[in-house]
Amino acid sequence: MPQPHPDHPSPSRGPRAAAYRPRAAALCAAVALLAVGATGCAGAGAGARQESGAGGAAFESCGRTVALDRVPQRVAITTDAIADTLFALGVGERIVAKTRGESAPAPELRERLAALPSLGTRNPSVEALVAAKPDLLITDQVEKVSGKLGSPSVNELKRLGIATYVVGGGCAADLRSDTSGLDALDADLHQLGTIFGVETRAQALADELRGTLDDVRRRTAEEPRPKVAEISQVAGRLYVTSGGLANDVLQRAGGTNVFADLPGQFAPVSPEQIVARDPEAIVVDDFTATKAGRDDAIAFLNRTFPTVDAVEKRRVLVIDAARTGARGSTRPVQGVTEIARFLHPSTFRSQ
Repeated sequence: MPQPHPDHPSPSRGPRAAAYRPRAAALCAAVALLAVGATGCAGAGAGARQESGAGGAAFESCGRTVALDRVPQRVAITTDAIADTLFALGVGERIVAKTRGESAPAPELRERLAALPSLGTRNPSVEALVAAKPDLLITDQVEKVSGKLGSPSVNELKRLGIATYVVGGGCAADLRSDTSGLDALDADLHQLGTIFGVETRAQALADELRGTLDDVRRRTAEEPRPKVAEISQVAGRLYVTSGGLANDVLQRAGGTNVFADLPGQFAPVSPEQIVARDPEAIVVDDFTATKAGRDDAIAFLNRTFPTVDAVEKRRVLVIDAARTGARGSTRPVQGVTEIARFLHPSTFRSQ
């Protein structure tokens, strides 16, 4: 059964926090940039300034007005999946450091991101941030900039001249109760377009992603909605998706979540509960996004649920976990298409 990234001891599906789950609220606290760091990607920066027609920007974030006096050139991130969106917006080359864990990087970015300096395992350390000299820290959870568990606080980052941006609803005090879905990505694209001065590109990307979701909706609108369970294993415990972003992905893909009645975004369950609900299809989150992870997941299901309808009929999809719940990433839109193809293959045969 797949486990979270080995450098991440407690991924967001555990009982304390839910690392990939966005909510519709606007993005959390940040502070003015005091100075723009060195170099970065000069060509991309020039293009951003030309598009926006200005060197800085201001936007509202969780009730605060965030003022940037210049377009950020050096960016630190706290989960690999955020890089997907930044590269899609043409500003990914500005990433100068990241934390380990949280999600597997997209295959095409794996080597590039692996070469970046580390900010720590989960929460960024102040010392590592000072060494990286970012203008902007982008994170998926406000907890990582709360001053707890060794993390810096937003105010401490302010004193260091580092602006902070929390994507897609990650400023919720308790992410376990978050129930928002992919709509939060629209807000992220708008805000990131403003921050980096790439509003036109951000709008084009938002339109493209919306078009992908609309295409899946049209293809699956008249199809029966099979009963689906999405499962993952964290620290030896079994969890199912019950709400939040991953539940929205399942629904948009044309499935019915058999555990949607449970509270929060995820819930710990026993194997017996999965057997009792007997899903017609199972989606398994693989935090490693590797062939070994997929093979382990299939072996676990065959060993643990041999009588469940989905396992007997081999209606099982092992999926990169970031494609179901990576907050601030474009990958969950890809996940909608991947799961829809799995659940409704006949509607995609023309492609």
